[in-house]
Amino acid sequence: MAVSGRARPLYQRIADKLRAEIADGSLGPGARLPTETEIAAEWDTTRSTAVQGVKVLVNEGLVVSDRPRGHFVRNRRPMVYRPQQEFRKLPLSPEMDLFLTQMNQEGREGDQRIGIAVIAPPKEIRERLQLGEGELVVVRRRVRLIDGVPYNTNDSHFPLSLVQDSEIMHPADIARGANTVLAELGYEQVRALDEIQVRMPTPEETDRLQLAPGTPVAVHVCTGFTREGKPVRAVVNILPGDRHVITFERSKPSVSSTLTIRAAGEADIRTVVQLWEHAAEWLRSRGIDQWQYPPRADRIKENVQASECWIIEDAAVPVATITVDAHADSDFWSSEEAAEPALYVHRMAVRRDVSGSGLGSAMLDWAGQQAQAQGKAWLRLDAWRSNTELHAYYQRQGFTHLRTVDAAGRSSGALFQRSASLVQNAGPQLRKVPEDE
Repeated sequence: MAVSGRARPLYQRIADKLRAEIADGSLGPGARLPTETEIAAEWDTTRSTAVQGVKVLVNEGLVVSDRPRGHFVRNRRPMVYRPQQEFRKLPLSPEMDLFLTQMNQEGREGDQRIGIAVIAPPKEIRERLQLGEGELVVVRRRVRLIDGVPYNTNDSHFPLSLVQDSEIMHPADIARGANTVLAELGYEQVRALDEIQVRMPTPEETDRLQLAPGTPVAVHVCTGFTREGKPVRAVVNILPGDRHVITFERSKPSVSSTLTIRAAGEADIRTVVQLWEHAAEWLRSRGIDQWQYPPRADRIKENVQASECWIIEDAAVPVATITVDAHADSDFWSSEEAAEPALYVHRMAVRRDVSGSGLGSAMLDWAGQQAQAQGKAWLRLDAWRSNTELHAYYQRQGFTHLRTVDAAGRSSGALFQRSASLVQNAGPQLRKVPEDE
């Protein structure tokens, strides 16, 4: 028999219902909540219980009190805060800084109050700027306002020894940005470390930002470094949770222009198996029956021991594998063909997150170069008979379809070959790692 949990107090259920109505738009921004008397009548309870329920929403920042008119749904229009915009290129003579430019583009009125002070830095700033005891910083304290409402604070700290007598010391807007001034002083920032934590505000922050009770803040600390790794700026941004959406934009890194290829060792067998399984899962998701059986680890081990299995890595991360050998499979290749000088490609698999980079073509070029180095005339492979997309891919890579063999118990058998001297020159370069590295 299931044991039910304790029923939520009535005031919390009142808050739950009103919160749900705010969430689904039944009570939109600026809407007036029912009075405490009306709520009490609806729930057949006391006015004090209704007051408790509304107070929950006030503390959550969803509702504001405007006595004697009543309680109203807070009108939220958050600022989209993008830390990565800091290094965006600006016009040589911008009219406004990044914040004011953003507000202007959004059709909102932006303003900022700026104050300057020379202070002994607090511990968190001293450590981030790697300052010694007694070293001072200049802090540019800003309160940013949107449509007359304080939205966030931005306090930028600079070692006094770096910026003394510069524009950074003046309590005025620097349209081209303090970062540009630092660069002109010989301290260009090329890297930033961002740290974000969420907490309740301090009394000073509550006062500066005119925060309602129960409003949490995000604290974004950004430390800027020069190319030599010297920290030259530490910024503390206080972002009220009811006024901001923090947005980070990320791009998938491209595959390096040069990858390493090395002979797989026995410790790599599991990696080869995982690359196989990864490829098999992708084929399965596309309704292709190729490789839908457990990888033959014993055969992979034999190839590894014979130095025929290879691993391709991008920044030391395995991204592909290929096996090349001189063994003609008698189920597919005739004795006359087997007597011809050729290398055979097997078990070529590429991680899907690097697909489209031309890596498969680069591996086939590399295999052809190995064939040439060994005096072979041909690069050959057998492909899954039913995978017509793969057949078309190999033909685009310069292979000729010789014939398709229907071997008993085998699903492969579409035979392809190309000249070992053919080079497509597509995709990244593969650099062979000597075995002693």
